[in-house]
Amino acid sequence: MKVFNTMLAGCLLALIMSCSSDNPVTPPQQGSTSLGTLVSNPNTLIQNTATDVIFQFTLAAGVTLSDSTVKLNKKDGGGGLTEVGILRDNGDLANGDEILGDGIFSTKASISESVLGTVKYVASATISEAGVTKTATSSESLIEVYATVSDTSINKNINSLKLARSHFITALGGNLNNYSNAVNQTITFLQSQPGISSVSVTSGNNGIEIKFSNGINGGMIFPYKGSNGSIIQGGMPFDQKQFDSIRTERSRSREIPVEHQTIGESVSFGDFGGTSNNVNLDPNKIGNRNVMLYAPYKTVFYPDKVTIAKNRFSESECKGFQITEFSGSDATVKALEEAPKFGFVFMDTHGIEGKILFTAEKMDISAPNFFTYHLPLLIAGKIGYWERVVISNTGTIDDTATVYTVYSKFIKDMNGTFPNSIVFNSSCESTMNPDLENAFVGKGAKSYYGYDKVVWSDFAATMIDTVAKRFARGLNSGQAYFNATDPGVPHAIFQLKRSSDMGYSFTLENGNYETGTLDNWTKAGDGRVIIRLGSVNPTQGSYMGIISTGLGFTTSSGSLSQCVKILNTQSNLVLKWNFLSEEFLEYIGSQYQDFFQVSVVKSDGSRIVLFRKTVDQIAAQFGATKQDPGQLISVSPQIVFDRGGVYMTGWQSLTLDVAPYRGQTITIDLEAGDVGDSIFDTAILMDELSIQ
Repeated sequence: MKVFNTMLAGCLLALIMSCSSDNPVTPPQQGSTSLGTLVSNPNTLIQNTATDVIFQFTLAAGVTLSDSTVKLNKKDGGGGLTEVGILRDNGDLANGDEILGDGIFSTKASISESVLGTVKYVASATISEAGVTKTATSSESLIEVYATVSDTSINKNINSLKLARSHFITALGGNLNNYSNAVNQTITFLQSQPGISSVSVTSGNNGIEIKFSNGINGGMIFPYKGSNGSIIQGGMPFDQKQFDSIRTERSRSREIPVEHQTIGESVSFGDFGGTSNNVNLDPNKIGNRNVMLYAPYKTVFYPDKVTIAKNRFSESECKGFQITEFSGSDATVKALEEAPKFGFVFMDTHGIEGKILFTAEKMDISAPNFFTYHLPLLIAGKIGYWERVVISNTGTIDDTATVYTVYSKFIKDMNGTFPNSIVFNSSCESTMNPDLENAFVGKGAKSYYGYDKVVWSDFAATMIDTVAKRFARGLNSGQAYFNATDPGVPHAIFQLKRSSDMGYSFTLENGNYETGTLDNWTKAGDGRVIIRLGSVNPTQGSYMGIISTGLGFTTSSGSLSQCVKILNTQSNLVLKWNFLSEEFLEYIGSQYQDFFQVSVVKSDGSRIVLFRKTVDQIAAQFGATKQDPGQLISVSPQIVFDRGGVYMTGWQSLTLDVAPYRGQTITIDLEAGDVGDSIFDTAILMDELSIQ
């Protein structure tokens, strides 16, 4: 039996989540000496605090290194460089590098900065350009350095929140009629506490916003839990008489219990700001069919909008949607860093004035990553901590917790760029203030849905149901939108901001991967775009795709898919492929049969396998045995995955008949499969995909 220790990969995974090879690669301009792109994670540090930072440099296509040495440098104000480390493309997970020889160089450096402000880092190397050897540098990676905040100060903040919670509960006295008075008394109490610089009620009277003297943001929110166990999404903005009047008004139109509401609050509109252009994408096409559903309070919000969205996307003729759900305790701050990978992002959570999103992650100063991850973000104003006090329908307190909240600055400073994404912010009044909208659009999102006022949960469920259904049918963002108003007080208007032209593509695009990204491809598991693998280059151009059974930190077998409509003039799917595996030669004839598969998934969900090659089938084709590689090509040590020596087929041409699917919408799925174990890896390179 094969044995594999995954501890190293698990320990390092959290450090590089937003430093993945999915980050866009910008090809150099003609005549440019730009070396490539450099990113860092984390990119927010505390002054004089040694922090392990993963730097990842991606070599630009067309750039030839004179040698393999790529330096990591700190750049001073005058442009001078001071070397601080070496970036290596060696496949060493301890160094943060996932695949040897793929043109992505990594290092883990302990960084301690003594000067506050922005610090610039660049990669540098000697390159050969037009026969001339010269030094080139990468794009700058910016790291923000902040003054520290003491443990004592933070504990004082948390203690103030706990005392305020107790004060609120006492003032409420188990009577919903006392709500407004309890909020006012709590504000007065907080204003008297040391370590607090400002206190204000949110515009909907459903929470209290706090600025602590140490610069950290915080507050209190008061969700209302109804008799059936569901929670008002934004908090409790009314006293009991107002609740009664709302129920009376709503009962004249339709019966919706108050506990099925979603409540937020309002501010005025602001400047929409600028946008981020994704030059490699069709400006009106969403970049992929990966869908992110972020639902911290899925089990207590009613109806369950996440399940609604899942069901609607699953009903599409296109079976290429890949759903990733972050719900409950999985809906953390770090999970939101994954958002730029997704073409459709739906967030169903508490919201404050279009400025703040709530996670389900509880604030814990004793957590192992608090001082290196959460504290820098808190000091930078990217996240905050809020006391969540859930009030039952009888006026008692049902639940309390101090949880992290996310501000627009967190979104603005995330690594990566949204691939022309749709963002549906289902928190209350999510369009009343442009902070979050601007942040998402500034990172590459193109359409933003939300509500101008507090919104009831049943209405919000209808909106995501309709929008997801219409996108699944192939309509664009404007066609998916409709001018609807919540019939319940305060009559929130459903709104679409920015582009009304964004839709999914139904033609095969980026089949040669020359955008340098996975634009137009929907990924599951391990899928990437690379410029080389060891000595293996693309069959044309500068880039090729790769899927695997789980290289580097990724443990899930990969697939890439696109949803297309086959035209009456089209007959063949053609592609180039190259199968590389550690299963050769040792596991020929064994149960360990990794494979490469090309399938068509029809609109009814049935899968038709057009092509499949296993380790044994390839071995037979190339005359390989356990003792003799036959025509298979040994590529180790230039290419090493995890354990064994790697053999490859070399580039192969494939033509598959798709004429039977003319006039139909199908999903073309390219898959790397793992049979028997997940230890010895297999990867498939792909290039020149087209439908002819």
